[in-house]
Amino acid sequence: MNQKMTRRRLAAAAFGSTAAVRAAQTTAAGPPEDPRAAARERLRKNSEALGKTQLPISTEPAFSFKA
Repeated sequence: MNQKMTRRRLAAAAFGSTAAVRAAQTTAAGPPEDPRAAARERLRKNSEALGKTQLPISTEPAFSFKA
């Protein structure tokens, strides 16, 4: 039984499993006490992760803004 796995199905399967894991973690941890504090913590973690990422300058597209 050979079934082709399309990119969409693969993405849906990966997203579905990730969402299930996150849902399990969220329900196990419980709701955050202060939503603003939780948002600040997520922002801090995301900022640190972005700061660690190294991208070559060729990744940035060349563009100019004209009014």
